[in-house]
Amino acid sequence: TIFRSSRIGQKHSNAAFLETVRIFKPDMIAFIHSVHITDESFAEAKRIRPGVRLVQICVDPLFRPKNIAVLEKRKTIADATFITTAGAALKPYARKGAVVSFIPNWVDPAIETGRAFERSDQRFDLFFAARAHVGEYDGDPRFTFPVAVQAADDLHIDLHGVNGCPALHGAAFYDHMNDARMALNLNGDRQGDVKEPAPLALRYLYNSDRVAQVMGSGLLAISTRANHLYELFPEGKEMVFADTIEEMLETVRRYKRDDNARRIIAEAGWRKSHAEYSVDLVTRYIEEVSFERTLSQNYQWPTELYAGE
Repeated sequence: TIFRSSRIGQKHSNAAFLETVRIFKPDMIAFIHSVHITDESFAEAKRIRPGVRLVQICVDPLFRPKNIAVLEKRKTIADATFITTAGAALKPYARKGAVVSFIPNWVDPAIETGRAFERSDQRFDLFFAARAHVGEYDGDPRFTFPVAVQAADDLHIDLHGVNGCPALHGAAFYDHMNDARMALNLNGDRQGDVKEPAPLALRYLYNSDRVAQVMGSGLLAISTRANHLYELFPEGKEMVFADTIEEMLETVRRYKRDDNARRIIAEAGWRKSHAEYSVDLVTRYIEEVSFERTLSQNYQWPTELYAGE
């Protein structure tokens, strides 16, 4: 609202939500957080539309208490929950009759239209955009890695939202990204006020949607090994990895020198992302699991279903 308060509009939002249910009579309602839609409104939606499936989607890390609080609250009404972290850490968010499963970040070919691997004339070696500012914790790679590249005389980075550089929004994000050959694909590994990284179980295969944006646009993605992304994208074949500033700088320089290798790996990652992690496949998986249907194909990500007792 004009008063910068979301609570003022909460009553209207819930009324509009229920009116939408009445008009469209959906078979499934998928929501991400939707913290201003009340449990009572979701219950009313089920009364209006008997048999409708309520599907919760979480694209944020499990080591942040606010995300856990939302998952805990919504598991009482969700018929299925999907999280972009994999493994047994998902089980607490299931309940009797409602499963939890992993989903990868999906690529949308209508949005990720770039093919950076087809070109070598981009203005920048590297791209990174975030809201990391000076980092959340000492050694946060979302700050230390891009700033190290920024300080290197022989490398050119298009940097946004870090170290005083202005943030990017909307179409400008893709315009800038598509003018680089490589991109940093970095994630935090802990809540900002915690000294040690979160246990691997809370970040296994987790990535922000940056991975879909970067790889879906055909850039060479440079990640850390912390969350085991190499299990989805083999190292040196579809993605490259660096765990220290020194390794990261050497990796960027290596693929700046060997542009052919950069293009081969980036294209392989692009093909994998569009073929196996497309929005069509991920939403089909969500539909099949939510309606307890037999999976129509061998999805190329962990498909374990965690059920409550």
